[in-house]
Amino acid sequence: MVEKFIKELKEALESDLQDRIMKEREMQSYIEEREREVAEREAAWKAELARREVCFFFSSLSLPL
Repeated sequence: MVEKFIKELKEALESDLQDRIMKEREMQSYIEEREREVAEREAAWKAELARREVCFFFSSLSLPL
């Protein structure tokens, strides 16, 4: 009787451990995806800022025609 209880308890703990490992992996994957998205938005923002700075620089030049 006690051995059966211990066996079932071990199985339940193992199952719980596997669930926690899976959830941790899913969370890590989610975090990595959000980090990639943020990095992509940051790169796009920096590229747009650089483009605007170049446009501003050339529009501020007073070149005679």
